[in-house]
Amino acid sequence: MTGEEPEYVEVTCQHCEGAGCCFCDTKGTVSVKWPEKMCRHCNGVGCIYCGYTGWGGLRGKYD
Repeated sequence: MTGEEPEYVEVTCQHCEGAGCCFCDTKGTVSVKWPEKMCRHCNGVGCIYCGYTGWGGLRGKYD
């Protein structure tokens, strides 16, 4: 740990709109780097680059 790790915030999964789905592990939210930004590839619709959540900067499984 270097003390410069990015801060993460919880945002609503755009795929399920908070209802819970397999892309957000049925939580309805995902962790993304602050400041939160929609995926630049799909503009929040969902694609392979954002894991179909609609958000850029997703926290990785092992982060």
